[in-house]
Amino acid sequence: MFTNQHHLKHLLRPHHYTSEEQYRAELRHLFHPAWHPLAVKSDLAKPGDFLTFDLLDTPILIRNFDGELRAFLNVCPHRHSRLTDTARGNAEKLRCQYHGWEFNKDGGTGKIPDAKAFRPWDRDNSCLRRFRVDTCSDLVFVNFSEKGPSLREWIGPLWDVWQEYGGAYRHAGTWEKDFPCNWKVVLENSLESYHIPEVHPYTFKDFPPEENAWHELTDRFTSFKTVPPREFATRAQDWIVRRMGEPVTNEYWHRVLHPHATGSSLDSFRMMQCVFPTGPTSCRYRCIFFTLRGHRQNPLAWALYRALRSISTMIAKKVFAEDGSIYAGVQRGMEVSPHPGVIGTREERVYHFQKFVLDNTRGPRELPLAPAPEVEHANGVCAE
Repeated sequence: MFTNQHHLKHLLRPHHYTSEEQYRAELRHLFHPAWHPLAVKSDLAKPGDFLTFDLLDTPILIRNFDGELRAFLNVCPHRHSRLTDTARGNAEKLRCQYHGWEFNKDGGTGKIPDAKAFRPWDRDNSCLRRFRVDTCSDLVFVNFSEKGPSLREWIGPLWDVWQEYGGAYRHAGTWEKDFPCNWKVVLENSLESYHIPEVHPYTFKDFPPEENAWHELTDRFTSFKTVPPREFATRAQDWIVRRMGEPVTNEYWHRVLHPHATGSSLDSFRMMQCVFPTGPTSCRYRCIFFTLRGHRQNPLAWALYRALRSISTMIAKKVFAEDGSIYAGVQRGMEVSPHPGVIGTREERVYHFQKFVLDNTRGPRELPLAPAPEVEHANGVCAE
């Protein structure tokens, strides 16, 4: 059921979707303190496995050091080269691609070619910059801030729900795409079902009636729940879920943890999506998709898992593309619109999100230069 019974004010104005000033304020106040879901444990399963990302104007490297995950700024302190330009791989040592400097799990230097050329050794400027990294079930998160809430504290009341991103559900695929629109266009689209008949006529088809749409609105997150109609696809899903040994709820959930982490689920899948601003009018949308594997190990359960993974991933990518087809048009309209805008009761989660943005982008507008991390040194080791 909807919380509000009357339409709501569109709190953000067109300039909030185009201005450099607003973009910088959001980076500083919303994204710098947040935890960002970037990968799954299986991406970094073996010692030496690594991934690299360009996130919020920052190059990141995540690496497995003998079972410990560590995240660093992907920049060498020697002559500022990226440590690697490879998106993913496995290497025995964390070594800079330019001059071969090696680094340990704490970011301190290991082997330095022709080390005597750097006497006296400048330990204060020889360490990699570290970022916090943590996991929730199979999801791997990174945080840029040196202090602030732990991952569990940040996820808060959704922690137990997001523990399901693993276990009976296995990673089926990760994909991302850049879009020519402000990140809030993407996020707000995900927060309302009003666009379904026009944008998803062959997948979702129609939005649910109010009596089959439950909204929860809090300061940290909002959620939407509905029970899909008992059509053939729903009955087939229920049959598969039972054969794989899992309970049937027949509920669809969509939860957004402000500012940008979106978890959605049916009995057959779990999906984590996250949108990252890449500029005032551009963004990157990333999806980490899991499908049900269940706990039964018989041949039928294995065959059903393979079929479910293929079909569910195909549908998820189709919905992703359908939503993506509208973003550019929304952004172009936003840039010239003279209208104040209005939000219907079915879109009340959009209002709640806009209020969060306004309430949390107060204060200085420019993103400051990152201060040098405070480090202690012993034998080339950088401590947090």
